Amino acid sequence: MRLFELLAQQSNQSVQGLTEGGWVVMTLSIVLVCGLTTFCIYRILKERSPSTHHHSPLDIDTHDAEDAQI
Repeated sequence: MRLFELLAQQSNQSVQGLTEGGWVVMTLSIVLVCGLTTFCIYRILKERSPSTHHHSPLDIDTHDAEDAQI
């Protein structure tokens, strides 16, 4: 029962905001994710014509037809 009392006390406490360290970590993580996303989209869109490494060859044998016949 002691655990439930502690949980009830914690839920009744006032909600605190982020600390300064929390704001720094959150800001850095958001900037990192947005920067990486922007970099990746830029790299994809800046190519004038798609190169061969963006496509898979059409002659890959996945052996699907052999499995279906068994």
